[in-house]
Amino acid sequence: MAVLQVLFWLSVGCVLYTYIGYPLFVWIAARVFGRAVRRGSFDGSVSIVLCAFNEQQRIAARRDELIELLKSTNCKGELIIVSDGSTDGTAAAARNGAGSEVKVVELSVNEGKASALSRARSLATGDVLVFADARQRWEKDAIARLLENFNDPTVGGVSGELLLDSSSDATAAVGLYWRFEKWLRRQESRLHSTVGVTGAISAVRSSLFSSVPTGIVLDDVYWPLVVAMQGFRVVHDERARAHDRLPERTRDELGRKVRTLSGNFQLLARLPSAILPVQNPIWFQFLSHKLMRLIVPWALLLSFVCSVWLTAPLYRIAFALQLVFYALALSGAFKWGRARIRLASAASSFVVLNAAAWIAFWVWLSGKSSRSWRKVSYQLGAAR
Repeated sequence: MAVLQVLFWLSVGCVLYTYIGYPLFVWIAARVFGRAVRRGSFDGSVSIVLCAFNEQQRIAARRDELIELLKSTNCKGELIIVSDGSTDGTAAAARNGAGSEVKVVELSVNEGKASALSRARSLATGDVLVFADARQRWEKDAIARLLENFNDPTVGGVSGELLLDSSSDATAAVGLYWRFEKWLRRQESRLHSTVGVTGAISAVRSSLFSSVPTGIVLDDVYWPLVVAMQGFRVVHDERARAHDRLPERTRDELGRKVRTLSGNFQLLARLPSAILPVQNPIWFQFLSHKLMRLIVPWALLLSFVCSVWLTAPLYRIAFALQLVFYALALSGAFKWGRARIRLASAASSFVVLNAAAWIAFWVWLSGKSSRSWRKVSYQLGAAR
């Protein structure tokens, strides 16, 4: 029983540290030790990189939008579009009507986004690489805002702000979680560096970005870590905004999270030096922000099992509270529950996210973390 008690409190402590303790710590540390970014005008050159898979219907409009945003900065630049093994007319649509500042690369097979980014990097001539996806819409000053951060010589990478919208109650709570995630990234950025960036709107100094290993799922976590490990900051700029939409169905969001979280396991295996203090100045943030979330599902399961076997009144209460929470989460999976109980949707989202982390472990262990792009149906189109 003593062992079960220790395991129970270790499990509870793990969950509380991940979602309350660490965020509180980094918030306080950012205010005590934080450093402002010295933003200013940028007079270098820019290479915008857009990787696309089966985006024939929207690629031309997205190309034109990005070119207009680039021109508004008055910087010398180019747009590199990589069609990653598309089976429709993505490459042809990207070339049709394109100006001389647009380069289109057509890969014969789907190699994955990591390979597509590396291929674009080999052609890029700009001082800064700006990464974009096909689906999102950027605000008119988004590129200019990103570039202003590179006036600070300590800044090596920048993440923009992704605003998510959902017309579905089933995924609306995911938007709440995403707002918490962005808040946490801002605190880390103020302290030193954010652990990952938003792949749909981000930028990096070309000299710090060599390539991304083939098969890496989380390119937007891999290269920021590499930049930080070279001694540069990776900051979050909420002024550089992009707009997107969440999936309408919970199962689509679950599938997306499983792939993302399995990528965290893959990243740890491919870049183990990221957890070494002597090599990674943000190892503590990486451990607390990314890796602890992979442990939480197991902690939740262990705390539940322990509370089943422990008979003291405190543990009986803990068991009852867990039953109530999971019943609330179950009701949140249904429309009537979300409508009647405000917390039900948030509880359901929390359980879905941790279920995804649990499944992700087995997906990674089985070697099925796919390097190819996955398509999910959205109201406004398709996404990776």
